[in-house]
Amino acid sequence: MLALTRYYLALLGHSQRYLPALLAYLALCVILYAGPPSPQLPLIGVSAGGLLVVSCWLTIALLDIEDPVQRLITLSHARQWRRMIAGAVLTVLACALVLTVLTVAWSALKAVKVQPSALGIGLLAHLACAVLGIAIALPCSRLLVHRIGWTVLAAVITLGVVLLAKIPLVHPLLHALTDDEPVGGPLVLAAVTSVAMLAVSFAVVSALVHRRS
Repeated sequence: MLALTRYYLALLGHSQRYLPALLAYLALCVILYAGPPSPQLPLIGVSAGGLLVVSCWLTIALLDIEDPVQRLITLSHARQWRRMIAGAVLTVLACALVLTVLTVAWSALKAVKVQPSALGIGLLAHLACAVLGIAIALPCSRLLVHRIGWTVLAAVITLGVVLLAKIPLVHPLLHALTDDEPVGGPLVLAAVTSVAMLAVSFAVVSALVHRRS
C-alpha cells in the first residue's frame, strides 16, 4: 500500500493537475489570513469548506490521470480494485493533512489570541471536510463516470448541496464555526458522518468497478 501511495503521489506531482486546486486554496488562505489578527474559528470554517472542494478536486484529478491501459497495469500490481482505490484515497488524505497543518498553523499565527482548543477544532474540521470531499469524488471520478463533463457536473452539484443545504454532514459545523456558535456537537457529527460517507462510497465504488471489470 505504501508503494502504491508513493506511486500516486509521483503521478499526481508529475501531472501537475493539483495546481489549479492548490493555487485557488492558497489564494483563499491569503485572503483569509493575510489581514490583521482576527478570531480563529470563523476563518477556519471558511478554509475548511475550501479544503472540502480541494480534496474532491484532487481525488478526481488523481483517478482520472491514468488511461484504461495504465489503470490495468496499476491494477495488476495492486492485485485488487480495493487496494488500488485505497491507495488513491490515502494519497489525497496525505495531501489534505499537509494542507490542514499549514492552514491551522497559519491561522494560529494570525489569531488575536492562540487557543489550543481552536487548533484542535481546526484540525478536525479540516480533516472531516477533506474526508467528505474524497467520499464525494469517488463515485464522480472516471472509475464510474467516463465523460469529464458529467464528472464535473456531478461533483459541482453534490458539493453545492453539501455546502449549502442544511443536511447533517459538514454544513452544521461550518455554520457553527462562521457564526461563532458552539461547535462540539456539530464537530462530532461532521467527523462521524464524513468517515461513514467515505466508507460507504469506497465500498460501493469498489464493488461496482469490480463488477464492471
